[in-house]
Amino acid sequence: MIDIAKLRPILAGYRAYFPRHWEDEKYKWEAIQHFQKHWNIDATNFGEMFKEATDKTYNLLASGYAYPKAMIQNFAKADDEAVRQMFRDLYDESRELIVRVGEFQNAADSIRVNYNDGTWRNHYQNTNAISTYLWLMYPDKYYIYKYELFRDAAVELNSEYRPKKNGSVENMIGGYQMYDEICQAICEDESLVAMIHSAMNKHCYFDPKMKTATIDVGFYLSRFYLEEKKNAQEEEGWFPKDYNPGITVSEWVEMLKDSSVFTQNALQIMKRMKDYGGQATCTQLSTKYGATNNFYNAGSSALAQRVAEKTGCEVMTGDNGNARWWPILYMGRNAGANEAGAYIWRLRRELAKALEIVDLSDIPLYVDAAPAIWKISEGTDRTGISSTNKQIFLERQVVVVHSSTSAKATSKVSQGQSFMEAIKKGDYFYLCYGNSIQLLGQFNSEKPVENPEMKDGWYERSYHVIAKAIDTSSYNGTKKWWSPNDNSTCIKVDESEYAQFEKLILQPYFGMTVTDLLKGADEPRRYWWLTANPKIWSFADIKIGEEQSYTLYNENGNKRRVFQNFLDAKVGDIVIGYEANPVKKIVALCEITQANDGSNIYFAKTEGLSVPIEYAALKAYPELEKMEFFVQPNGSLFKLTKGEFEFIMDIIRENNPVNPVAASTTKYTKADFLSKVFMTEERYDVLEALLRNKMNIILQGAPGVGKTFAAKKLAYAMMGEADDSRIELVQFHQNYTYEDFIMGYRPDGAEFKLTDGIFYRFCQIAANHPDKEYFFIIDEINRGNMSKIFGELMMLIEKGYRGTKGTLAYSGMPFAVPENLYIIGMMNTADRSLAMIDYALRRRFSFFEMEPGFTSEGFQKYQNAFGNETFNALIDQIKVLNKEIAEDPSLGRGFRIGHSYFCGREENGCTTDWMRSVVEFDILPMLAEYWFDEPAKLRRWEKNLRGVFDDE
Repeated sequence: MIDIAKLRPILAGYRAYFPRHWEDEKYKWEAIQHFQKHWNIDATNFGEMFKEATDKTYNLLASGYAYPKAMIQNFAKADDEAVRQMFRDLYDESRELIVRVGEFQNAADSIRVNYNDGTWRNHYQNTNAISTYLWLMYPDKYYIYKYELFRDAAVELNSEYRPKKNGSVENMIGGYQMYDEICQAICEDESLVAMIHSAMNKHCYFDPKMKTATIDVGFYLSRFYLEEKKNAQEEEGWFPKDYNPGITVSEWVEMLKDSSVFTQNALQIMKRMKDYGGQATCTQLSTKYGATNNFYNAGSSALAQRVAEKTGCEVMTGDNGNARWWPILYMGRNAGANEAGAYIWRLRRELAKALEIVDLSDIPLYVDAAPAIWKISEGTDRTGISSTNKQIFLERQVVVVHSSTSAKATSKVSQGQSFMEAIKKGDYFYLCYGNSIQLLGQFNSEKPVENPEMKDGWYERSYHVIAKAIDTSSYNGTKKWWSPNDNSTCIKVDESEYAQFEKLILQPYFGMTVTDLLKGADEPRRYWWLTANPKIWSFADIKIGEEQSYTLYNENGNKRRVFQNFLDAKVGDIVIGYEANPVKKIVALCEITQANDGSNIYFAKTEGLSVPIEYAALKAYPELEKMEFFVQPNGSLFKLTKGEFEFIMDIIRENNPVNPVAASTTKYTKADFLSKVFMTEERYDVLEALLRNKMNIILQGAPGVGKTFAAKKLAYAMMGEADDSRIELVQFHQNYTYEDFIMGYRPDGAEFKLTDGIFYRFCQIAANHPDKEYFFIIDEINRGNMSKIFGELMMLIEKGYRGTKGTLAYSGMPFAVPENLYIIGMMNTADRSLAMIDYALRRRFSFFEMEPGFTSEGFQKYQNAFGNETFNALIDQIKVLNKEIAEDPSLGRGFRIGHSYFCGREENGCTTDWMRSVVEFDILPMLAEYWFDEPAKLRRWEKNLRGVFDDE
């Protein structure tokens, strides 16, 4: 019995669905009419008649990898009379249905075996196809049986009948009984029957018993009703549910391009909402991007009013009769206890899609406000950071705060959130340890990064020192949130309190005023070109963040050329790093860290270019012909105008792009790894320990164990985040060379040009971020000639030689493999064509065997989530198959079938078509190669694996 009460809303939904989908679904009724008109069991050519009679069935008898109609036609060409008799017997209503179906399948398999030309892998005459034949002939008695649709109906209607995933006739007959109950309810609904009949034309079967209508209702229930129900559950809590402005995606796109509707401020709000993930509170937007809460609140209301005026859309009103504007743009809900702000807005779907289409690259994401002033406290030794770590942080010039540091008082913006999101490059701060004031500094990093000493949620920002505290004794002055004697960690000093901040902190401890502190904030930044003579020193000798001095006077005591430039260079100025002959390329970016002290200026390397920019390329641009260095190249430090600098930076960034997603990566833990890579926790711990210990590892294993997938996820887990910008993947082959990998001469017009290889460039990128881990992944590592590819780097990749500079063969320049770079290789143990990896490289790598993960906890969870009987049966067969492969003396463990062939599917994607395709096009061809000389064993496993689907 079914739950009729649960059927009523389904039929109501079908009523609304039917008129909009009739044109797509009426082919079912037309298919019957066409079949009845053209069917003739005594036709001279049965195959041709069958083809014509089923011509309107379309996907009902051909979908995915199942081709029942095509196979019947093939069978008829081979034995027309045998196929004719199959259908005579099937349509003999004097006999039991269960017998007829079984005989039909047996007859089909006999024809397939007897006439197989090598391409007939399956007869495809499953219960779905046979029920379709029965429905076409007897549309007032039978339904089309499809497991997924009948299962969904049984579950939703609380039916005692539950189909099993075994394709048996008993399942089909039980489903018919359930559909009879649905059909009866449809027939009793006179308005529904009238609606269906009124839609029919002369080409449709009239369906007096409503059997085909029942099939269509079952289809609607499974494919539409349940999806709508799921969407409705997801919308729970969002307001308003009964209002929609009715604006299409294309209409939003047009308005986004209309400056009278979407002003510059409105576009900033939209870009920030989109960047935040499509939903946020005004407080969250204000904290991350700047501007006040009211900028987003009032700006959204004003925008919505302009949209209403432009489109004439309906406007929602509140209980007091006043217009509610924001629902035109957003859905909303109350913010949770741990969410900053009171109310969360979510972009309407159509508006969100339009924002994906429209180019907002010219719209500023962040507010370009004046530098802020912050108090940062690293606590006392007892409650905060240890003295040892504080000394390390001082030496590295970083301040460290835990990302989960709580909010002050009733504020919903936590101090950790302020440190992670609100601080921007150029902001000022003073640092204290408990009540002791230490120094005044200015942040020179755009984003916080994980602190390598403490990790576990501790993040750091780098800075340069402006002044050290005159007095480090305990502060006992007036208590403010931002004063040392308040228990606060990361607090912004409000502009309204600058005068008090100056009186309490700046003047007594640093001898300066707020004006002194901020006077450089509005001064334009300067830009410089610094030339290095690589025969004396090289930018490659300087590590990222390392401070380097440069004298104002040469070795003879004479002033450097263009001496005034050395005097004009100020803290924060940007430097283009150029190396003269024989390199003749821009190779680095730097920043002035200390102005001249009478004898030196100081700069730090901020980036090494993975793709250096050649002098000849720059010299060819007329826009740069008046550049000081090109006009008079004698000297070291040359001035660049803002336009010249931006022009050069455009060229640099075109060849050395900054990854735009690096700032928005998601966290990734060992638990995330284990949920995706089906391996035990103990094995993961061994794997990570091996790689950290040796820095180079090779994952070896059978096909499909997920070596490449695991390598990438291992990198994520060790990095602590899913950041693809820190991973490079290559595949070796027999023709791969040192020139591809490291460096070599390549054709450039009529000449040859020295070109950097992929590993060289990636090492440069990794060296730019010494505080982050980078991963170079090599697929099929043993397909290449290792000594030929690695060359002199064979030594430099060893852990003990990381960071040690060697001289490159082609350029003669120093080069080191960074200490933060890991190398992961992959080997397929089932490929008989591969040679063993050479010993010189083998001793530099650890080797880790990847095994099929079918018995792992992760795979079992993945498998159980499907609740799919066919999938379970298939995996059971693969486990047995792997045992036989492992015990086969000509194969062994390295030839087993891996689990990755069966991974990566969502619940709706675990279809019979997909599983059958894996078996037919992945597993069986591999077995044919394994057992090419054992045809009996191959046929047995073909039967075992295909047998999983024979009852479909």
